[in-house]
Amino acid sequence: MTWTETHRRWQALREIEEQLGAEAHPTLPWNTELAAIFGDRDGLRAALRYRWRLAVSTQLDTHLPERVLEEQRRVLAERARGVLAVLDNGTDEELGTTHALA
Repeated sequence: MTWTETHRRWQALREIEEQLGAEAHPTLPWNTELAAIFGDRDGLRAALRYRWRLAVSTQLDTHLPERVLEEQRRVLAERARGVLAVLDNGTDEELGTTHALA
């Protein structure tokens, strides 16, 4: 994958995350541009899941006190609620919780 393709892929993921976060009832977006980047819907879901796992592994410091860690988990999950909704219907296996998506 070239730098241009990588940049295009990450930019598309950022835009999708923003879109999903703004929707009351998030649904996985799909169009010909996304098909050209990700191949199929499963490829897009896999890329979103990868970004979510990357965010969890890099943004949660397990050495913090439990109450601080729980707050970090809550903030991270809230920020990603749209992505989680389209990936696992609100199930957050990485954090071990299920979130109500209002």
